Amino acid sequence: MQTDQTLYDVYRELANSKEFTVYVVPLIRFDYKKSDYLYLLYKKLFSKKGVEIKTLSFSDHWKIGLSGLKSSKKILHYHWLECSDIRSLFGMIYKFINIFIYNSLGGKVVWTIHNKMPHDGRFVKLNFRLRKWMANKADKLHIHCKTMIPEISEFYGVSESKFVVVPHPKFPAKQINKNIAIEEINHLRDLNLSGDDTLYLMFGNISQYKQIDEVCRIFKTLDDNQKLLIVGPVKKGQMPYFNQIKKLSKESSNIRLVPHFIKEENVPFYFSASDCVLFNYRDILTSGGVELANSYNKPIIAPKLGCIQELSGDNHILFETKDELIEAIQSIGEKK
Repeated sequence: MQTDQTLYDVYRELANSKEFTVYVVPLIRFDYKKSDYLYLLYKKLFSKKGVEIKTLSFSDHWKIGLSGLKSSKKILHYHWLECSDIRSLFGMIYKFINIFIYNSLGGKVVWTIHNKMPHDGRFVKLNFRLRKWMANKADKLHIHCKTMIPEISEFYGVSESKFVVVPHPKFPAKQINKNIAIEEINHLRDLNLSGDDTLYLMFGNISQYKQIDEVCRIFKTLDDNQKLLIVGPVKKGQMPYFNQIKKLSKESSNIRLVPHFIKEENVPFYFSASDCVLFNYRDILTSGGVELANSYNKPIIAPKLGCIQELSGDNHILFETKDELIEAIQSIGEKK
């Protein structure tokens, strides 16, 4: 196990050279330079002498297998690995054939483990087998915190020596005066929020594992000036769950629902308007949402799970039970 490394250190060791090519899957979204995880992760390497970063789409996977023919200074770095429906199952077969060819020809593989298992709970056995295969084939397993290595190592049946810890990239933040931010999001979405409200933000894709419904039921019992702001698009396959959230939001005057993708330039308004950023994951390993909230230096309420356990300081309130979650929410309201 190696900690406090950079990706450059990891790649240089695998290539045994200061010059190498890295194939990144999935595509890096260069149009979202302030919010795309992959862009921020590789940002420092784009201008590094001797380093070439190539990002591959689904249709480009054949290039992975082909690159194995001359693989001495080529590294495949794979992220997010998930089979969620029949269509993605056939896509996964195509992906794994090319990864297998590349690996069989001596190509080096790095896999970033973002979560132990997919959050939606579908195709559990298949997803586990695919991930276990990848964990065993990979030369290095990248994770964002040291705390979870023993658990992930045991789960996939691989040695802890395979793991490397490279921290989650930081998100750039644009701080805006709270009243100005509230005025802007009222203008954008007609949310009828006031500067006197205590605003709790749940930001990101709407999905069942985030247990947003449980938080909605808590807010239905709170004073009207305690406002829950749910912001983000509905994740694929989660429409029935979204309908539950929609119903709960209509039943309470202190819940505001914005089920839309938020343009990068508008993200600062939602975080700057909020007094707290709230998370209620059922399970989690690494949370980009928590990292984004950290960049705005906002009080964070989150479950004591995964890499979140390593957070410390007055700005982080970690809970283990529903009662502790309620107490944390109330404590933010009392401080204002």
